[in-house]
Amino acid sequence: MINQLSQHDLEHVYASAINTIQYEMNFQDAVKELESAALAGHGKAAMFLAELYYQGFRVEKDSMKGQYWQNLATLQA
Repeated sequence: MINQLSQHDLEHVYASAINTIQYEMNFQDAVKELESAALAGHGKAAMFLAELYYQGFRVEKDSMKGQYWQNLATLQA
């Protein structure tokens, strides 16, 4: 279960999701991975999601979701 991963392991999940976006252009899977990492406590993943939703980059633009992820990132800082 991802909630039981260490920060090091969460960083690996985050890096994997970023690679999925950059090299495979598979945003759907990457967003799921980022959400899992963010919910498990990875602040960079939450902030990355906030930016995706605020900008509407390869996801439906949604300021409410952007604010949710930004707030979560702030709590994790």
